[in-house]
Amino acid sequence: MTTDLSTYNNDWYQPGSAAKRACWYMVSLLFFKPSFLPFYGFKVFLLRLFGARVGKGVVIKPGVQVKYPWLLRVGNHCWLGEKVWIDNLAQVTISDHVCLSQGAFL
Repeated sequence: MTTDLSTYNNDWYQPGSAAKRACWYMVSLLFFKPSFLPFYGFKVFLLRLFGARVGKGVVIKPGVQVKYPWLLRVGNHCWLGEKVWIDNLAQVTISDHVCLSQGAFL
């Protein structure tokens, strides 16, 4: 079986402005990537600042990576374990009471 990649079209893909992506990249390097910063509330605040919709009681462990927070929805009382990577090139929604265990990749 072969796939003809010449027909591929990703005109629909809109990851946000270059400035917005650059700002988020710097913020995530400083506050999300380091494994010694356990400040859940501050991380939730930063995600919301960049457009994520995050519910109540969310725990974000150290080392979590989020590609584009403006494409992320997290329900109430969720846990994002250590080194979870959310590579959300499209909208990702995590329902209420969900635990993404350490090292999970979405």
